[in-house]
Parts: sequence; C-alpha cells; structure tokens
Amino acid sequence: MRKLLLGLLPIACTISSADTKPEQRIAAPNNQPIIEKGQGCGPAGQDIATDGGGGTSVRDRRAPRSVKGGEAGEADDADYERAPMKKPAPGRVATDRAPPPPPAVAPSSTTPSPVTGGRGGAPSPAKIATARPPMEQPSGVRAGEWDDNANYRDYVKWLANSSTRPRIDVTGRQFLVVTDTAGKPMPNVPITITSSGTSAKLTTMASGRAILFPTAFGLSGDLTATATFNGATATAKLSAKTVDGVIKLQLPTTRVLPAKRIVDLAFVLDTTGSMSEEIDAVKQTIKAVSDQLSTAQTDVRIGLVEYKDRSDCLLTRTFPFSSDLRAFGASVANVSASGGGDMPEDLHKGLDAALDKLQWRSDAATRMVVVIADAPPQFYAQSNDYTNAAKRASARGIKLYTVAASGMDNLGQVVMRQMSQFTGASNMFVLRGGAGPQSTGGGDPTSSCGGTHQDFSSGKLDQLIMRKVRQELASIDADPMKIPGRGQDENAKPCEQRLVLAN
Repeated sequence: MRKLLLGLLPIACTISSADTKPEQRIAAPNNQPIIEKGQGCGPAGQDIATDGGGGTSVRDRRAPRSVKGGEAGEADDADYERAPMKKPAPGRVATDRAPPPPPAVAPSSTTPSPVTGGRGGAPSPAKIATARPPMEQPSGVRAGEWDDNANYRDYVKWLANSSTRPRIDVTGRQFLVVTDTAGKPMPNVPITITSSGTSAKLTTMASGRAILFPTAFGLSGDLTATATFNGATATAKLSAKTVDGVIKLQLPTTRVLPAKRIVDLAFVLDTTGSMSEEIDAVKQTIKAVSDQLSTAQTDVRIGLVEYKDRSDCLLTRTFPFSSDLRAFGASVANVSASGGGDMPEDLHKGLDAALDKLQWRSDAATRMVVVIADAPPQFYAQSNDYTNAAKRASARGIKLYTVAASGMDNLGQVVMRQMSQFTGASNMFVLRGGAGPQSTGGGDPTSSCGGTHQDFSSGKLDQLIMRKVRQELASIDADPMKIPGRGQDENAKPCEQRLVLAN
C-alpha cells in the first residue's frame, strides 16, 4: 500500500502497558531518541541502537495473539481478532481491506452480534482493495477533513450502524466553557466533574472549551463541575442526561497569556513496510512547520514517535520535543519504512510512548498529536488501548488528530475517528483524483455544498495540517460560545449558515 499522509496532533500523559512478555526499553541520554525493543530481535541480539533502529534483524512472523473473554477492555470483538496477513508491497493488491464507510449509512437489516460486535450470520467474503493510482507529486497530494463533533448526529448514526462495536460511548455530549470576567476563553484550566463518588478530569483547550461524555467516564445523574486556576474557582451544576448542553464556568480573574503562543506538536507514525510515502510526507511537513511557524510570536516544539509491531525488533522510537526545528528535521531524516509482517500494528504502544515519554508543556496554547497510520491497531490483553489514550489526552487538553489512508478498514476507521472526536480534534484522509466517499474514510464529499471535493474541507495535506495549527491559535481570541455542530450538524445547515471548520 502506498499512501501520502502526515500528521500532527496533541496527546498527554499515559501509563505503561503490561504484557505477558514485557518489551525492553533503552534509555537514551542527552535528548537522544528513546528506543523500545519488540520481540523480534534475532538470536545474535542485534543492537537496534547501533543498526539505525530500522528493525532489520530477524523478526518473529508468528500470528498476532487474539484475545478472548468477556471482561471490559479485552479484545472480544470479532473485528479485533485478526488473522495474520502481511502488508503487500507497493502496487500489489491487498486483500481483506474493506473500504471505509461514509459517516452516515442507511439502517441495516442485520443487527450487530451482542458478543462479537459484528454482523449476525456468516461472515462476508473478503473485499478486494485495488492498488491506488500512482500519485502525481509528494508535495501535491490532496487531503480531506471530516469533523465528527461538527457533525455529531451523523457520527453517532454512523457508529450505531458500523460493523465494528465502538469502545467509547460518546452519547450525551456536553461542552464545558471556561472564561475570565471579560468572557475571554481560558485555556489550560483543569476541570473536575463529580457524581456519586465518581470523578473525571478534563483540561480546557485553546478555545477555553472541554468536551464531556459522561457515560464514557462512568458519570450519571446530577453532576458538579469545578474549574480551578491560580486560586480562582468556578462551580456549576449539570445533568448527565442533557445532550449538547453548554455549561459556562466564569472565573473571577483576568486572563493573562504568555508573550509568545506556545505550541507542542507531535507525530505518532506507523513506520512499517507500507508507509514510505507517509514518512516522506511527515518530513516535508516538519520542514513546512519550521519555515512557516518559526516566528517571534510563537514558541514551537516538534516531537515524533515511530512505532511498528511487537514482532519487530524495533517497537517504538521516541524523538523528544525540540525547538530547533531544522535540527529536528535532520535527526529524523533516517526514519524509514520496514517490518510489520501482518496487517494490524501496535498503535497503542505508539500512543503510550507519546504520552509517557514526550515532555508536554502545561502552559502551551495548543498541544496537538497527529496519528498517521494505514492499518488498525493490535489489541493485546492487559494493555492500554486507544480508549485509555483518548481519555488521558482529554484530561490534559491534548487533541489527537488522525490521518488515515484510503483503504483503511472499518475497525481502523472507528479507532481513528473515535480518538479524534473524543479529544475535540478531526479526522483527515487522503483524496485521490475523483475517488468516492468509500475511499476517503470520512463523510461524503458529494453531499457537501456544491457536490464537489473542494467543498469538503479539502486541500493539500501539509497545508491542511498547518491550517489546523493556525486555527487552534486563532481560537484563543474567538468567541468560546460559538460551537460548530451544537444543536444541529453543520452539514445539515444551509451553506451560508455553516460555521467554518477548516480555514
């Protein structure tokens, strides 16, 4: 599979995942990359710290472990148990990669199995995803964006009809808005929500907002939200039963922002064998960030986590945040595609590394992670998964943007879109000359205003990501009560009444 993707998106602290055979970690001094070994190093014990981290040693080609059981958090869904399948070389035909569905689909005559989460009856035959046409230029790849919070009802309908059971319950969405006495948005404010002995923590984003999904945090009934910042406190009552409610918490203080707008950007990148084009695109994006965001008004740092699978010798490699963007680009110049073996990869380890090993700044105006992948994650027993990462990211005001290639299967689409929606971010995807919604992985371009791809929040991928950074910075001075998708989906409004999502 060949694809052009890119990424940046914020995430937060995490806890280490456990496994029956723990991986080895190699601590790196002096701000050097931190390497975590997988289980595929050869008997000679090749040292990945000296072979460039490419994972070129002998890899264990065993099938990924499938987990059975009915306990919460374990991979008991049929979609989460996948037979081993090597990714094809670029240009070959990939089997069992069903095109992703559009966000809204007609109700199906079949119902998901209560045990597996898949459709009832016999499994459907594997679909064939033909090789994508060759790209024109790496710098000219076009991408689209779909915001599942701006089109929340469409998204909930899509999840309800998906063949993959979502792991995060996003019903009952509410917005918590923190402002100062002048009504200006207050970023980086911790909020504690409590009910009957249960509590959840969120942190406001650049917009001064935090998104609450009560059921996902085990909250029910009457709730209390408390925002505290530099000794100032605001409290409000709310109900877990309210949908699309807005709770305003006005702090008795005046907002004071740093002289520079602080930005922490991180890439979480699948670097297995099919990802060479995406890796090149990320390198181009790092250069674009360096050229366009290094100004006297901004303080920008970039970090990167590359991940593979546990059957590889190299599992994760974390490049710490750096404000020397040109030097950082040089340090990741040798990142290359290799390994993988089967279809799913260990995305969850990549998320853990980004949350645990990158040192995020608590005073950043925006904290963004862009997750770039072409395959769904592996689900291992007794390990963190994307639900854990999304909750921890939202607790620290870190947005998880996702970038998926055309051909990403339904499981991968659910995972990517759930992470982005839960943390207040959006899902991005590659558009290739005239491809329909089945190859975009989010939304239906033909139903947008004017019925064209250009009206589907599209543009060159690097430009789209840069635009998201600028939009985040602009939201600091915007009206925090003007919330896209609240009360009515943006795609259901007349074109002249829609809130701008991506410009």
